[in-house]
Amino acid sequence: MTVAVDAQPTTCRGRPRYEGANIGTWVGFKQFVYLAEDVVLQHYRDRGTGPGRLFHHHGVQLSFVEHSLRLPGPVFVDDEVRAEAVPVGGSGGAEDTFAVTLMVEREGRPVPVLKGKVRVAFVAPSGVTGELPREIAGRVVTDLAQLRAPAPTPAAFRSGFRWSETIPYPHCQFSDRMQHSGYVRDLEEVVHRYLAERGISIRRMLTERNWIPAVTRSQVRLLADARLEEELHTVFTVDDIVKDVMFTGRMDCYVVRDGVIVPTATGSITHGYGVASGPEAGRVAVMDGPTRAALLWSAA
Repeated sequence: MTVAVDAQPTTCRGRPRYEGANIGTWVGFKQFVYLAEDVVLQHYRDRGTGPGRLFHHHGVQLSFVEHSLRLPGPVFVDDEVRAEAVPVGGSGGAEDTFAVTLMVEREGRPVPVLKGKVRVAFVAPSGVTGELPREIAGRVVTDLAQLRAPAPTPAAFRSGFRWSETIPYPHCQFSDRMQHSGYVRDLEEVVHRYLAERGISIRRMLTERNWIPAVTRSQVRLLADARLEEELHTVFTVDDIVKDVMFTGRMDCYVVRDGVIVPTATGSITHGYGVASGPEAGRVAVMDGPTRAALLWSAA
């Protein structure tokens, strides 16, 4: 094996999954995250340390532990996306950090649709088997909680909109642990449920206003392991409305294990609306008073 990370960028081309074109041909934000994951995985595969080889040869699970992304432009279902991942400061510690950019072509010119950072860690719950590549040796943890100090129980766990689910296996990896993309799905799901609870569901806004959801930023950070078929509690609160066109919200996730609340992930999203179709398609929608009032509600 060669080293896992070096200073050279990795590029690849891909397309958003068809399942992400939920409204018209617009692609939802989680597909951006998946494309960012893809180019980081390609970085390791190109260097002989892809997730399959690490797991089968060494018992090491390559795990995404954070994304923090800005989405300055839309992606459509037929777009070809050029992705680039560059190792940045912080690689070589407990986690590898990458600056990721996604570009699409618009009228013959490359246009950025994603900029941000993605972090990866190496986890071996049962211990390492075999000699590791030099760049990974000494950096493997037995669980995600080792990556940072224990998280305090946020006040959001006691108030806000809460949704609970039994963690399904499609949200897990390596047969047991909730994976990063599972929390990305939960972030999308809890926003959907929050809006419906407040009487401004996606369907209602689409049919009555011709407004489509638009996400300009998203962030997810894993704090500790959550396991297959545990009960995961996700709390969502809206923090602010920005210039009547965007709202910012926070997600906090936890499990209750042996009577103790264990924070497992936190995240945030900046969300607004665009006009879905017609001559003004793509224009940013301005939220009126009733919409703002519904968004700023929080449960007791």
